[in-house]
Amino acid sequence: MIQIIKTSPGYTEAIGQDLGIIGSAHNAPDFATLQPAISALVAASAVEIGWGWQGYGAFLDQLEIQVDRGDGAGWVMLTYDTTPCYNDTAPHPAALTKWKYRAIYRVGDLRVGLWSNEVSVTVGG
Repeated sequence: MIQIIKTSPGYTEAIGQDLGIIGSAHNAPDFATLQPAISALVAASAVEIGWGWQGYGAFLDQLEIQVDRGDGAGWVMLTYDTTPCYNDTAPHPAALTKWKYRAIYRVGDLRVGLWSNEVSVTVGG
């Protein structure tokens, strides 16, 4: 049906946008300054890491998420995520501990932009 509409003599791009069959042009982000926004929330036995594409999903491949579990190991790889929002299901420690998270976008095998601001939650106990 869309093909028939697009090949009709009176068709214009404005009509296509009004019908929702074509989107408006969206420019690529400035990879030098792009910074993910993340959040962390303890929900039952998991930590929910909230994140999104900020409207640039067409230009980005994944989000690299790192965690510092306060165990002296520093920042370690948690996951490469391609679907917004991630659940960290690592077992919580017996003692109260602060876990910190940070993230950066990736295109292919390369990191792009800036690291997110760190977010932290207290788990365990």
